[in-house]
Amino acid sequence: MAQVSVAQLKKTYHKTDVLHGIDFDVADGEFVALVGPSGCGKSTLLRMIAGLEDVTGGKISIGEKVVNDVSPKDRDIAMVFQNYALYPHMTVARNMGFSLYLRGGAKDEIARRVQETSAMLGLSDLLDRLPGQLSGGQRQRVAMGRAIVRQPSVFLFDEPLSNLDAALRVQMRADIRDLHDRLGSTSIFVTHDQIEAMTMSDRIIVLRNGKLEQAGTPLDLYDRPGNAFVAGFIGSPAMNLLPGEIVEGEVRLNDKLTVPAESRAAGSVIWGIRPEHLDWTPEAGSGVISGTVTGIERTGSSDLVIADCSGCRIMAVFQERHSIERGSTVHLRPRPGFAHLFDAETTVRLA
Repeated sequence: MAQVSVAQLKKTYHKTDVLHGIDFDVADGEFVALVGPSGCGKSTLLRMIAGLEDVTGGKISIGEKVVNDVSPKDRDIAMVFQNYALYPHMTVARNMGFSLYLRGGAKDEIARRVQETSAMLGLSDLLDRLPGQLSGGQRQRVAMGRAIVRQPSVFLFDEPLSNLDAALRVQMRADIRDLHDRLGSTSIFVTHDQIEAMTMSDRIIVLRNGKLEQAGTPLDLYDRPGNAFVAGFIGSPAMNLLPGEIVEGEVRLNDKLTVPAESRAAGSVIWGIRPEHLDWTPEAGSGVISGTVTGIERTGSSDLVIADCSGCRIMAVFQERHSIERGSTVHLRPRPGFAHLFDAETTVRLA
């Protein structure tokens, strides 16, 4: 396998800057997820690594080789697309082995690799079928198999699970990560779904407006987001982020609502806390946030409560079941040590 390095990478379309000097490395054998909102540049970045988009500035290296001007077929990468990109008139076996056929591979070797890969992916009984005879999950496995038989140095995934139903996405997340570990591959996975990124990757790279906001392990980004954007993007449901002012050791969110500051910072801030770090308490009191329940979502395993707390919209998640209904009053106690503070102007983390 191989390391991937991106240095001061820039992309401009028709005088519009899409990527603004991106820097990161992906270690040999590492699984890295690129995440961010729609239009942030993550798919463009992946396509540039694959050689499907030209580089405006900076460089891309795979292994020790700069590949800016190297054609996609010579970069020793394989890409799995969102829409599967299978040949509809070819059988599963032909789809999986077609790239090897184009390279002039021996028939026996192609057949051996297809058989090995299909067994790994549970496709052995489907080799004679056409893509139109397969389910979405089976088609995605064929697309992955087509990449695996090439035995590339780097696997690139461009939102490969977005067309699958929720249950199948969960299964495919585990399957892709398992394959990554078994193959010892280097993988870069683009997704708009931060749950996919959190559960699958060794590291996450968060992009916004063509810039790298933060890179780190899933738990690093979850526990210590570097700015308010990352704090709100990583985690589901999203972190509560409320503007406030630190006054005498408290964060004053409005005239009626204050919470402990837990920091020596001063001035205007953004106070944040994750919904699961607000504990239900039966009564109002010092340090307790009280509000009126405006919405509740019960999933069976947990309850998501949305409350209007003196004009502030706050979400809380409870694993225990409480007698809470729309219109009732709820009392929430921020768990000590779990609040986050960000500078109100720069949105950079303070504590």
